[in-house]
Amino acid sequence: MEKLLSKDWKEKMERLNTSELLGEIKGTPESLAEKERQLSTMITQLISLREQLLAAHDEQKKLAASQIEKQRQQMDLARQQQEQIARQQQQLLQQQHKINLLQQQIQISPMVSY
Repeated sequence: MEKLLSKDWKEKMERLNTSELLGEIKGTPESLAEKERQLSTMITQLISLREQLLAAHDEQKKLAASQIEKQRQQMDLARQQQEQIARQQQQLLQQQHKINLLQQQIQISPMVSY
């Protein structure tokens, strides 16, 4: 596949002398001219197909790169969210500890009644 998609391939096909290919074929000049025209048309179609395949391949590469970037961004966002949750949990633990300390202080020194 790589060989077919090489940049040199198009140039080789364009330089190809179709009359050399038809040299061995017997027939009238008109039939040979028609065969040469058909062969030339097929070569043009192959060149066009090759260009389409290259374009599709490039588009696939761009799409894959875009998907990888989106995944990276999602992973980064997930990491940030996990860090935020960890900070909030730490804050909750600190607040719970302060509440426990206040409750202990209340139990140790009950309020004086008036």
